[in-house]
Amino acid sequence: MFTRMFLEAAEGLLPPSEADEQSRTRLEQDWARWIRAMFPGHVSDERGEPVPFAPHQTRFWDRVWAIRPGVKPQPSLWGWPRGHAKSTSMEMACAAIGARRIRPYVLYVCGLQDQANDHVTNVKDMLANSDGIARYYPELSARAVGKYGHSEGWNRNRLSTASGFTVDAIGLDTASARGKKFKIHRPGLIILDDLDDQADSPAAVVKKLLALKNRILPAGAVDVAVIGGQNMVHPGSVFSLLFGLGPPNTEPDFLADRVTDGPVPAVEDLEYEPVAPGAPGGFEDRTRYVITGGRATWQGMDLAACQRIVDTEGISAFLQERQHEVSAPPGGMYDHVEFRRCRWNEVPWAALERVVVWVDPAVTDTKASDAHGIQADGLASDGTIYRFFSWEERTSPKDVLRRAILKAVELGADTVGVETDQGGDLWRTAYDEACRELVEEGRVAERDLPAFRSEKAGAGHGSKAHRGGLMLVDYERGRFVHVIGTHAVLERALKRFPKTKPLDLADAAYWAWHDLDTGSAAPATSHSDSSFGSMENAGFGSIGGGF
Repeated sequence: MFTRMFLEAAEGLLPPSEADEQSRTRLEQDWARWIRAMFPGHVSDERGEPVPFAPHQTRFWDRVWAIRPGVKPQPSLWGWPRGHAKSTSMEMACAAIGARRIRPYVLYVCGLQDQANDHVTNVKDMLANSDGIARYYPELSARAVGKYGHSEGWNRNRLSTASGFTVDAIGLDTASARGKKFKIHRPGLIILDDLDDQADSPAAVVKKLLALKNRILPAGAVDVAVIGGQNMVHPGSVFSLLFGLGPPNTEPDFLADRVTDGPVPAVEDLEYEPVAPGAPGGFEDRTRYVITGGRATWQGMDLAACQRIVDTEGISAFLQERQHEVSAPPGGMYDHVEFRRCRWNEVPWAALERVVVWVDPAVTDTKASDAHGIQADGLASDGTIYRFFSWEERTSPKDVLRRAILKAVELGADTVGVETDQGGDLWRTAYDEACRELVEEGRVAERDLPAFRSEKAGAGHGSKAHRGGLMLVDYERGRFVHVIGTHAVLERALKRFPKTKPLDLADAAYWAWHDLDTGSAAPATSHSDSSFGSMENAGFGSIGGGF
C-alpha cells in the first residue's frame, strides 16, 4: 500500500528540463500564451479554434497577472453575464497563482459548500489533466503526501499538491474560516464565486455579508488578494450591494478599496421584439422573442448564440442571467403605471413634429461613478410622445456624447441636450469635439449634426423626485408610448425610481419630455455656432477622467 501511494505521488515529478524551464519563463511573461498552453480546451471553441478574449476578460487577467508575492492588491470584483466563462476564469486564475508560486494557500468561497467543493474539484481536474502543467509544473499536478505516504489533501474540499500549493473549499452555509491556516500559511488568495442565489431572502443576504465580513476576510494573510465574480441575480444580492447597485445606503463597508468591473451584459444596446405566432421569423404556435439589435460583448457568445439562449431559456431568464436586468424593489414612483407600447412600424412617422435626444451624464468614468443615461423621444402632432431609445451604462463622458450624437443622426433628431449641473459650459466644448471626431471619422456628415441644448437641474427644476413626479402625470394620462426595442431598459429605470440607483436614465427621460412638452430648455445652438475645441484645454481632462 505504502509503495503504491509513494509511486503515485512521485509519478511525473522529474524536474523540467532546462529547455522547458526557459519556455516556462517565456510563457509566464504573457498570460494569454500561458493560458492557451496550459488549458487550451478551456479557451477554444468546439472546433478547437482559440476564442479571442473579451475586453472584460482581458482586464481580469491583467489584474490577476499583476498580483505579486508580499504585495496586497486592491480587491477586484467582476460582474460578468452567465456563459462568459466567469467560474472557469476564476478556476484558471487559482491554478495560475499556484503554478507561478504567487500564493501558497487559497480559499475558494461560494454560497454553498457543495458549490465550493465542485469548483475545487474542477481546479484539481485542470491540474491533473493538463499536459502543460505536467510538463512545466510537474509537482503541481501530483498530490501532496506526508512522511508516511498519506495523502495530505486530494479530495472534494481540499486540493494539496506536491508543490506545496493548497486550495480549500469554503461554503458560507456551513464552514468558518476565521483563523484558518494550512501549516504555517494563512490564505493569500480568497476567491469569491457563486455567492448569490436568486432565491436569497434579505435575511439570507445579511447572513452572507456577515460571514464574509466576520469569518472569511479576517482569515486572510497580510498580503491577501481578493477576487470575485458573479452575475447580478437580484437587486439586493451580495454582489449587487458590493457594486453599489442596491437601494440607497446599503453598500457594505468592507472591501472598501475594491475595484469593480461591470456589470457587463452579454449584449450591449440590446434590442428585441416579440414576433407573433405564425409570423415570419417566429414560431408556428407561440410568440418568439427575437434579438433585433445590439453588440455581443464576447465572441464566445455571439448574437446567434444569444438568440439560441433566448429561444431555450426565455427572454426573462436571458435578461436576468445574461443582462443583469433584475426586478427593482417594489414601491417605486412608476410601479402602478401600465406602460403603453408599440412596434417601430406602428409609429406615425409622418406625424412627428420633433425628435430630441437627451443625456443625463456623469463626469467621470471610474467604476464608482454614476451611470450615464440617454433618452430619445419624438413628439407627434396629437401630443403623444414616443420613446424610441433608452440607454444607461457607466462609460466615459466622451463616449456618451458620441452615442447620443449618433443616435440623434439616426433618428433625425434636431437636438442633443445635456444636463450640465456638473461640468457646466465645458459640456458644450466636449460636444463640439465629439462632433468633430465623428465628422473626421466619416460617421456623420457635418450638415446632419444636431443642435446642442443644455439644462441645469439647479435652475428651479427641483429634486429628481420632484421632476419625476411632474413626468408621472403624463404617464398616468397615457401620453407616452414606449417603442419596443430598448423599452425594458427604460421601464426598469422608471420602476426603481427614485428608490434604487442608477437614476440617470429616469432623469434623461425627464429632460427629453420637458424639452418636447415645453420647449423651454436653453436655446439650441447649432454645431457651427461654436468652433471645435479641445476637451483637455477646456478643463474636462481634470473632471472627465476618460477623455
